[in-house]
Amino acid sequence: MKTLHLTRWHLVIWLSLALLAAAGAVSSCLSYNQVAGTDKTPGHIARIATAVVIGPMAGPVANPAATDLRIFTRILTMILLGIMLLSTLPFILMKKPVTKGYFILAWGSFVVTSAAWFFSALVSIGMHLF
Repeated sequence: MKTLHLTRWHLVIWLSLALLAAAGAVSSCLSYNQVAGTDKTPGHIARIATAVVIGPMAGPVANPAATDLRIFTRILTMILLGIMLLSTLPFILMKKPVTKGYFILAWGSFVVTSAAWFFSALVSIGMHLF
């Protein structure tokens, strides 16, 4: 039996996924510069790479002029934020030991929803840039 609680591993997982997503955002911006023939400045690319922590809202940072996607982006952000909070709740609320199966399920859901959060940031950036 193991007890669920927030640990530094939550932060390690979150930051690792954020760094991977930031690298993907930089790569996307550099590809965009080649394909579109425009130059995103290093400062703008850094802002976009940093914005991956806000999930789907990273797209409007990449291209604020894409106003037709704003409602979709906001709805997706609220849905994913709710799912992310739900996946974190067991670590906050559980005070007694849980079975190994529930422990694995809780950690698995946290990792998957964290990955979905950052993946949605990359998809949003792609939708707003291309």
